[in-house]
Amino acid sequence: MSDQSLTVFNGRYELLRRIARGGMADVYLARDASLDRQVAVKVLFPEFANDPSFVERFRREAKAAANLNHPNIVGIYDWGQEQGTYYIVMEYVVGRSMADVLRSTGPLSPDRAAEIASDVAEALSSAHSAGLVHRDIKLGNIIVSDDGQVKVADFGIATALAQRAGDNLTHIGSVMGTATYFSPEQARGKALDGRSDLYSLGIVLYEMIVGKPPFTADTSTAVAVKHVQERPLPPSMLGVSVAQSLEAIILKLLAKNPANRYPRADDLRADLRRYLDGAHRIPERVIQSSSVRTGERPVTAKQPRTGSQPRTRTKTGPVPTTRHPTSGQPTTRHPTSGQPITRQPTASQPAVSAGGSGVQPPGTPPPPGGGPPHQYVPPAYYYEEVHRSDGWKRTLLMVVGLVLLLGALGFLAITFYDSLGLNDETPPTVTTPSDEAVLVEVPDVIGLSYGEADARLRSAGLEPEPSYQVNTEFPENTVFAQSPPAGQRIAEEETVALTVSQGEIPRVPPVRGRNRVDAEEILQNAGFQVIVIEGPSQAEAGTVVFQEPGSGAELALGEAVTITVSTGPGQIFVPDVRGQSPFDAIQTLIGQGFRVAERREPSADVPEGEIIDTDPAHGFPVSAGLEVFIIISDGPPLVIIPDVQGLLFDTARLAIEREGLTIGSVTFEPVEPGSTDVGRILAQTPPPDLEVATETAVDVVVGALSEEGDQLDTEPADGEGAENEGQGQTG
Repeated sequence: MSDQSLTVFNGRYELLRRIARGGMADVYLARDASLDRQVAVKVLFPEFANDPSFVERFRREAKAAANLNHPNIVGIYDWGQEQGTYYIVMEYVVGRSMADVLRSTGPLSPDRAAEIASDVAEALSSAHSAGLVHRDIKLGNIIVSDDGQVKVADFGIATALAQRAGDNLTHIGSVMGTATYFSPEQARGKALDGRSDLYSLGIVLYEMIVGKPPFTADTSTAVAVKHVQERPLPPSMLGVSVAQSLEAIILKLLAKNPANRYPRADDLRADLRRYLDGAHRIPERVIQSSSVRTGERPVTAKQPRTGSQPRTRTKTGPVPTTRHPTSGQPTTRHPTSGQPITRQPTASQPAVSAGGSGVQPPGTPPPPGGGPPHQYVPPAYYYEEVHRSDGWKRTLLMVVGLVLLLGALGFLAITFYDSLGLNDETPPTVTTPSDEAVLVEVPDVIGLSYGEADARLRSAGLEPEPSYQVNTEFPENTVFAQSPPAGQRIAEEETVALTVSQGEIPRVPPVRGRNRVDAEEILQNAGFQVIVIEGPSQAEAGTVVFQEPGSGAELALGEAVTITVSTGPGQIFVPDVRGQSPFDAIQTLIGQGFRVAERREPSADVPEGEIIDTDPAHGFPVSAGLEVFIIISDGPPLVIIPDVQGLLFDTARLAIEREGLTIGSVTFEPVEPGSTDVGRILAQTPPPDLEVATETAVDVVVGALSEEGDQLDTEPADGEGAENEGQGQTG
């Protein structure tokens, strides 16, 4: 040890000072004496060292994270056990967390926020490929070094994607992440995958741009409820100047249903790179048809299905564009009225080049002449700008294509004339079986699942190309249209377009705040059963004050939706929520018309994270609308280990047991004859003044004569012979 005042782990890591404190460990700045470099050492809290689940989680973090080797992930160097606890040695990054950056500088520019999110997505892609979900992506775990490099830290609650059921270490009350960055499925305690990390990254990206997270509340439980039930306000509605494409990326990340988010971190990073390369608008995609010319509503191209489903693109033809005679701005002629439409560039939307497919800003009046307004496509899966600066190339290709087409028609006409045999005595050309083999009859695959249709087409030598649409008549993943149709003969390896049903995802409509009659009608028309519960509340009698499942929840048709209808103000009883999770308890109390706050207290009987009781207590009659506290268990109460060094063994044992602790192992250390340390406590572990759970064992070292080996009455209260065991250790 280089300095008597320093704590040294494994004979090489000198702990210099504490730099952070987490949910289960302290992080110290340390010096690696062997390599003479600074490192960060994470040390598990001593009170958790005897908890097998915490130790296993800590060990798993070290083992899993050590296998990750990526420039955007904080590296793991070493791990081990020391002084009755466990530690991990990590790369020390000289820089600041994004939480510190936002506190000091405020919101970031959208471009810088997108760059940071792109680097985090790259780190998550590496972790997800290795089978790890971070589960605690937040500003505090994203570090920007002094040279600008972004690193993701703290895989402290990472868990394997493909865990065996018996290996699952997540229990009620265990460390689960930070409520501000919870995904809805994480708040509900459901199984997680990489899309949960992407939701948390969406919260981070939102906060970096807006300056605050999308969901805030007085308690962490209330925040978790908002993640499940409420939709975030788009940043543009909060006065933030943000490009359409970046805002669409954020809202896609914050989708409640994981299936509607990006399926992989790589897909997110690709969209962020498109935005950073200049794709700031969502291309307009409109199918021009005869209905436009007749004044009917134009048909907007369907969006490709998000998630892992294949996507299709709809191409639009060029729009004639001229220059305004005075301003010089691009002027587009409307396809029906012929009136000019001048597009003015703005700060957030640069001017569109000739032939471009720009997006008209929301709120812009329809084009002069009464033409139909531009149709808008909602946020899509990928976003890209359309630049048309190659008009001469397309003209040349059109001319070449026309010449080739005329040549092909002439060749076919000559071949057909020769086949008639009118010009000479040459017999008509006989088609051989080998000639017919190049054409394949398209099989009928309508009504088959996409997997069956794919196999049948490929066996016929054809290439399937699926697209997905909502369809209530065909089951999900069933083909309901094909092109070319069945029976038509086409060349081998040609493409057959398949339209596949993505089914219909019924969602519960919002009825909270409506009167009972309207609410029942809305739910029944949507295909759901209705269960009505009446109870007093501050709302007007007959008003729906709560619904379960909440608005927007996915629910099979025919299932029941429970609505709570107010009977007006009055006395109601506080419901019994003991033993429930905070999330379930707050749902129950809100449903009864109460306002909810939370308070934490230690409990030796109620597991950590569950409800001890309410204040006022359950069953107590109170007025509707009253604030009710839910009392959440913090687990067994902590006690302070007394300082028993120098006390006689019997006195020390009484002092330890009086605090609810127990005597652990007793070790004897020889002292010189005549020493006053005979029979006294020379050392204790854990050290004094440390807060630990009750029933924690305190190990002691007792002084004994080296020659006489006097017997001491050190037998623990449970009857085990600690004295004999200790004498055996000293020989």
